[in-house]
Amino acid sequence: MSSFHEGNAMLLTFSDLSEGMIAQRSVLIGEEQVRSFVALTADNAPVHVNADHARSLGYDGPIAHGILVGSMYSQILGCELPGSNTVIMKFTLDMLKPVSVGETIEYQVTVSRLFEATRSVALTLSARDSAGEQVSRGTAVCLLRNGPTLETN
Repeated sequence: MSSFHEGNAMLLTFSDLSEGMIAQRSVLIGEEQVRSFVALTADNAPVHVNADHARSLGYDGPIAHGILVGSMYSQILGCELPGSNTVIMKFTLDMLKPVSVGETIEYQVTVSRLFEATRSVALTLSARDSAGEQVSRGTAVCLLRNGPTLETN
C-alpha cells in the first residue's frame, strides 16, 4: 500500500481503495459542540439551546442541529476514508431522527463504488445513536487528486 499518515490524516491513493472499505468514528454531540455551531452559524433556534422550549415540543431536552450532526462525516471523509488526497464533490444527507444533546453517535462511511476514469469514489454514510437507531444516512462522492508521496533516501 502506498499510503501514509500525515498528522491524523490518511493519505490514500486511488489504488489503495476498494469497494467495501469501511471507516468508523464515535462522536459525542455535546453542549460544547452545539455552542460552537451556534457561534459559527448564528442558528440559535430555541429547540437547540433552550431545554424548556425543546420539552414543549415533545423532546427530552435540546436537540442538536441536523447539519451539526451531519458535519461530523467530514472528518472521516477528509482524514480517513477516502482521506486527505480528496475533496468532497457531492454530499447528500437524510436526517432520520433527532439527536439529543449529550448523545454519542457512531458514524460509518463505506466505499460503495470506484470510478477510475474520473478518479472518484462514491461512499455511503450512516450514523446510529447509542440505542443502535439510525439517525442519518446519505451518500458522498469524493474526487482524488495526486497527493504527496513518501520520499526515501
